[in-house]
Amino acid sequence: MAKRILVADDEEIIRNYVTRALLSRGYTLETASDGVSALALAKKEEFDLVICDLKMPDMRGEEAIRQLRIMRPHIKVVLITGSVSDISNPIVPGVVVEGFLIKPFGINEIRDMVGKVLGTGNSV
Repeated sequence: MAKRILVADDEEIIRNYVTRALLSRGYTLETASDGVSALALAKKEEFDLVICDLKMPDMRGEEAIRQLRIMRPHIKVVLITGSVSDISNPIVPGVVVEGFLIKPFGINEIRDMVGKVLGTGNSV
């Protein structure tokens, strides 16, 4: 069965970019444009991984991750951000993530990160 991934980012271009990069590797993807929508999806469906932007409207990524970890403690999370200063200290208090990437990232970077985090190499 294909690994299920939720991509939460307020930028449609990023959601589409990540989706295209990972669909070609056999993953099943869903997208959300903010943290509130991501939590609603995660409440209804099981995901193996959430790729979550740090800065989103309505609910920042770290709050979405905190709530997600309460709801689904074993879910894996990759944090993405467009701000290098956010990653210069990648420890966000109370938030544990399996990986992080700085935008813009390449297709191979996201594929490699997902493969590493899910233990699938470059494909399902």
